[in-house]
Amino acid sequence: MGRNRTAGTMIDRGPYRVPSTSVLIAFESAARHGNFSHAARELHTSQSAISRYIASLERHLSERLFDRSRVGVSLTDAGQRYYEAVLIGFGALRDGAAEVAALSGAGPPEVAIACPDEVSHLFAMQRFDALGAALGDEVRIRILARADSQVPPPPEPSADVLLTWDADTATPKDRVTITREAVGAFCSPGYASAHAQVLNGPVAGWGVLTFLALDVSDEGGATWEHWFEAVGRPASAPRYEVVGSHAHALEEAVAGRGLVLGFRHLIGRHVEAGTLIMQGGGFVETGRCFHAALTAKGRENPSARACLAFFAGASKHRAGGWDEP
Repeated sequence: MGRNRTAGTMIDRGPYRVPSTSVLIAFESAARHGNFSHAARELHTSQSAISRYIASLERHLSERLFDRSRVGVSLTDAGQRYYEAVLIGFGALRDGAAEVAALSGAGPPEVAIACPDEVSHLFAMQRFDALGAALGDEVRIRILARADSQVPPPPEPSADVLLTWDADTATPKDRVTITREAVGAFCSPGYASAHAQVLNGPVAGWGVLTFLALDVSDEGGATWEHWFEAVGRPASAPRYEVVGSHAHALEEAVAGRGLVLGFRHLIGRHVEAGTLIMQGGGFVETGRCFHAALTAKGRENPSARACLAFFAGASKHRAGGWDEP
């Protein structure tokens, strides 16, 4: 006969030994906000309670999940991997509940938004509360996050709205432009201070710096080469450190490991928190546009139409003004 035991914030039940939902919810909120105080306000608890939850989770995993600083917290490599796993787990639970509700036809109206994982984390979830207020409390919002942002998305029959660079399949009335793609050079305050003499000089002298770059760029997406073409090129060959995703590159930059190419619509949370600051001038536009588009399913869903209207006014809900179209 199996044991059922609750020890602190851990649950040992049958084949599973997992953190309690309270711990996981606290971790997800802290990771999304990059701040324990913001997570505490969202969850109507104290910062000390959030800190205790995170500490218990780090003890359970025997890994440090956050780097702490005066201006906030940022995920470590282990923290980023665990955060992605938690999002997948929460998403599966949410989708399962929606499917069960749909069987009886008694579920509330909902809208499902499909996007790459980093767009979910850095864009959609930052506007989740504002979107919920715009749609109304009775509408359930589901975020269908796709882990691989470097390949074209597979068909998503359950999605009502796509957040995408490629909206050519949608008619003009079924899509809106959220922002024009623009990129800039960002680094942590510590990195900026340590390399102030170089960063305050022309880009031609930046060859001694470390540039965080993706291992594979999505087709047509901005790279450091686009930025160099607009602002100037280092006299010596740039030194790149290759990472797997834009979200990972941002975390590396926050940790002070180099310069990151920050996308205007994804960088706002870090700029607001002061964990990343711009270098070398303003943003450089690439000509691409980021869209919200209705799927065939979404065109029949009034809540999806309302969601599209929300994203049409996304600049009103921008984070720190950095993603203004």
